[in-house]
Amino acid sequence: MKDLYNFPHTVVPEKVSFPYRGGIHFFQANQIIRLEADSNYTYIFFINHRPILMAKVLSAYQSLLEPFGFIRTHRSHLINRLHISSIHNNGDIIMDDKSKAVISRGKRRAVFSELKNVLQEA
Repeated sequence: MKDLYNFPHTVVPEKVSFPYRGGIHFFQANQIIRLEADSNYTYIFFINHRPILMAKVLSAYQSLLEPFGFIRTHRSHLINRLHISSIHNNGDIIMDDKSKAVISRGKRRAVFSELKNVLQEA
């Protein structure tokens, strides 16, 4: 039998809970690609799960998800920086699932600064 104490320590990603369809569903934060506002509702897009529609505004999720590396790029978009595929000069962000989020002109400097800090840490 192998000594379990000699295995490298791994951190299990934190889970986020969402009340959905009469219950509470738990997802790992790194499974969430992005959130998109639609009036007083929010669509949550996942890696291996179909999107879910929540009856809360996007700002209700911002404080919950920012500690996991999510960035508010626009009044309608909260993205997981782990799933950014590319960023175009015009402010379009292409995510790993080929969806597009935008950076508003007012948030452009802060978003690029945040992403620059992330790249420097890596």
